[in-house]
Amino acid sequence: MKAPVVTGESAVTALGRTLAETRAALAAGRSAIAPVEEDGAPRAADRSPAARIGAFTTEPELPKSKARRLDLGSQYAVVAVKQALADAGYTLAGREERTGILLGTGSAGAGPLTEFERQMAVESPDAASPFLFPNTVANAPASQAAIEVGIRGPNVTITQKDPATLNALFYARMLLADGRADALLVGAADEWNLVYHRAYERVHATRTERRPGFVLGEGAAVVLVEDETAARSRGARIDARVAGIASRSAAGSPQMRRAEPAVLAAAMRDALKQAGLTPSDVGLVHLSRNGSPFTDAAETAALANVFGAKLPRTIAIKDNLGENPAIGAIQLALAAAELRADPGVGAILLDAFGAGGNVLTAVLTTP
Repeated sequence: MKAPVVTGESAVTALGRTLAETRAALAAGRSAIAPVEEDGAPRAADRSPAARIGAFTTEPELPKSKARRLDLGSQYAVVAVKQALADAGYTLAGREERTGILLGTGSAGAGPLTEFERQMAVESPDAASPFLFPNTVANAPASQAAIEVGIRGPNVTITQKDPATLNALFYARMLLADGRADALLVGAADEWNLVYHRAYERVHATRTERRPGFVLGEGAAVVLVEDETAARSRGARIDARVAGIASRSAAGSPQMRRAEPAVLAAAMRDALKQAGLTPSDVGLVHLSRNGSPFTDAAETAALANVFGAKLPRTIAIKDNLGENPAIGAIQLALAAAELRADPGVGAILLDAFGAGGNVLTAVLTTP
């Protein structure tokens, strides 16, 4: 299977409205994780922080008149898609049918959904706003972005936690190999929501002052992945190659967020084998580490299994931006941007695994 290439990247995060701003903030060691203030109540030890974007404008990519009809996840997605297309120098005119979009999400539509249900329960079914309903579904960001920019090719949404982005990339590679598209926008979009936040607190999954756990984040990130022949025929700048991507699974307990080190290690080895590389060729690893003790320990053990004592440089952006599928997409965009900025970094390995046992590893290399 011919490896697809990445020709454009973008990100809308709690550390910056663009990928460049986010990279600079991460390089400076900034974190977006902060306490969640609610109605001026004092912060309690059993409350979790979050990495929130806060005030956000869709301009100049999307006028406010259009943005006000969209949920936050869709707003983030549309801005990220337009930024990625601009970064890639990709014009859709004449390519609409050969261009697609594949986005992951874990919380898209959360805001409209919880408000729609509140109106139904507190007021009446008749009082529930019909304008909210179209944005209550998980595929709203991908669909709204496709409508806004004119995409008519494959349109797929993968609803999952952390592995959603790499699952979208896995699927994108197959679509390109089958000739179903020439270019695909791949990434994820998520919005933070207080109801979801409190639900994660109730099941003791998120971090507090009293226990470890992950932190919820939000945002969107997108990369343009193209068939290399099509990319070169249009004179595209090629930033990275998706040299390998592997998927494994190990049944686990979602409540305990366990992971099997042997399965994680096997996925890493599979991806490296596809890429024709050895562990010594890897110069950077984007960790799946999120603060959950079981999964973090499993990843550490898997890395030791694969790399031994010669572990390459690692980065764990969830320490700064929290977790959600969108954060996995930000990792993918950052990895491609890193290879573009410094081709000598070597191969970059990205880990992603979910509480239910879904494991993916991708390897990006210089073109």
